[in-house]
Amino acid sequence: MIKKIMALINKIPEDSNNSKVNPQSTLTQAEIQFILTTLRECTFKGDQVVNLYNTVLKLQQQYKKNEK
Repeated sequence: MIKKIMALINKIPEDSNNSKVNPQSTLTQAEIQFILTTLRECTFKGDQVVNLYNTVLKLQQQYKKNEK
């Protein structure tokens, strides 16, 4: 199932990143924890590592902010 999800993610055009995301939307602590746990269990290609790092960093920062 993870491979299917990753295949779909790889088909998303790079210029569409965040173009339709509502900047007011936030994730719950449980959602962030689920995403981080799922990402930890996945395998990524080399060209995805920088984007993955930046995304995980943002998720971790939001998680810490929500804890306060």
